[in-house]
Amino acid sequence: MNKMIKFKLEALREFQANHPTAHVGGSIGLMLRGGDLRRSLAQSDLDITVDEFVQSAGEKLDQRSDANDFDYAFSFPHDDGYYTKIDVRITPEPSYDVIEFDGHQYNVSKLRDILFWKKKYANKGVKKHKDDLITIETGVRPSASLQEVMVMKTIGYLFKTH
Repeated sequence: MNKMIKFKLEALREFQANHPTAHVGGSIGLMLRGGDLRRSLAQSDLDITVDEFVQSAGEKLDQRSDANDFDYAFSFPHDDGYYTKIDVRITPEPSYDVIEFDGHQYNVSKLRDILFWKKKYANKGVKKHKDDLITIETGVRPSASLQEVMVMKTIGYLFKTH
């Protein structure tokens, strides 16, 4: 696991410790569920849903003013000067699953909810989300080489079984 993913998971653990009902979706949620989108997640943000939100000390939130589906965004700083961008949506969405990954437990949005949002953004024309859905369906990234396509056809699936 690369350094940037470790930073994101560190930020997620701290956020979920401060907000126990928060759950992560998006590409990082898919990764925690065992999905492989066949692209780097180093630049991915954390897409978090929480049913209610009370700001913790040290959390400096920016109200979202764009046409985004998230209410707030903020940056979680790391010791090395890096930061993790966190988008927060406040809504009483369906429940989440607790998933163990690399020795830690995380609250992860239901797969159906993650896919709902991926489809919504793909339908708005966001190429990354369109490509993610194709990858989920076929196991092959649209920009994959012929060799990668053949390997995926022989080994088969995107999600590990739990």
